[in-house]
Amino acid sequence: MFGLVLLGACSDGEDGAVGPQGEQGIQGEPGEDGNANVRSYLFEDQSFIAGEVPFDLPAITQDILDNGVVLSYLRPQGANFWYGIPYYYQSSSLTVYGIFPGTVRLSSTFDVTSYDFRFVVIEGADGSASKATNVEQELKQAGVDVSDFYQVADYYGLDY
Repeated sequence: MFGLVLLGACSDGEDGAVGPQGEQGIQGEPGEDGNANVRSYLFEDQSFIAGEVPFDLPAITQDILDNGVVLSYLRPQGANFWYGIPYYYQSSSLTVYGIFPGTVRLSSTFDVTSYDFRFVVIEGADGSASKATNVEQELKQAGVDVSDFYQVADYYGLDY
């Protein structure tokens, strides 16, 4: 009870001056380089009838369309491997019909049942007249096959 009275009595004073700046802390260890300009989007367990189907991807801006690259992949139900799109099997195909701001539209000649789809959105490098070409050239020069999701993921440090 005595402590409470003392605390209440000390709270009416004015704030003191700001103290001096403390010493700089120890520098932390460097982290891994990031890829803020590369994003991967996964759509799991998708089913639709043959025809065109849109996938909403707000990350696809006009700047991505003008300067970047969008890569598309699929994984059929039960498979443990990603295939690049366009995808052809016997007389069937699944292709990218178009890429628009906020949307990738796929076109399929077969009914899709429980497929996973992955889209990798890559921004163009700054300071280039043709950024998309530079992204594609960079990948090609590095020996990356863009139809192989695993090579792209390894190059950019993306999760499988």
